[in-house]
Amino acid sequence: MSNIVIKTAQSEIKQDKNGRNYKTVTFGEVKFIDTPFGKQLVPSTQARTTKINCYENNYLGKQDPGYADPMFNQSNPANGGWFMGGIETRGVREYDIPSADGGVRTVSTYTTVVFADTDSPAYESAVKSTFSSKGHELNADALTDSSVAAHLESLRATIGG
Repeated sequence: MSNIVIKTAQSEIKQDKNGRNYKTVTFGEVKFIDTPFGKQLVPSTQARTTKINCYENNYLGKQDPGYADPMFNQSNPANGGWFMGGIETRGVREYDIPSADGGVRTVSTYTTVVFADTDSPAYESAVKSTFSSKGHELNADALTDSSVAAHLESLRATIGG
C-alpha cells in the first residue's frame, strides 16, 4: 500500500523571474507503517507537511502535479487532490539560503514532495530524479531508510555468525 500526499492549501498565482506562472502548494503526507496488526495509518499528529512551488508549465513544458488539481476534501475524496507519493528529506550538496536576520546560512538537507509509488522498487530512482529536477544533487554519503536497513541486516548476519 503506497503512501499518499494530499493537497491542503495553495497560494494565488505568482510569476517567477522568467515570467512563468506558479502556485505555492502545501501537501500533507498520509503515511502507512507496518505494525504487528498489519499496515496502519500514522496518526495525523505525526504527519509531515511541506510547501513546494508547482508550475503551470515547468522547464520541461509540462504542468506540475498539484498546480490545477482541487484541494483534497475528505467528504468527497473522488474529487481529487491526492497523489501517490511521499515527503522526503535528504542530504544534498551544501547550498546557501538567506536567513531571517538578513545573513546567509549554509544547509545540507532539502525537503520536497516525490510523486511516485512509495512501495515500488523504482521509488529511489524517482527520489533522485525529483531532487535533481529541483536543482539539488543527493549526497551519496547520506543515509536512506533502505541503506540503514541493509547495514543493520549486515550487522545482524555478522553478529549471528
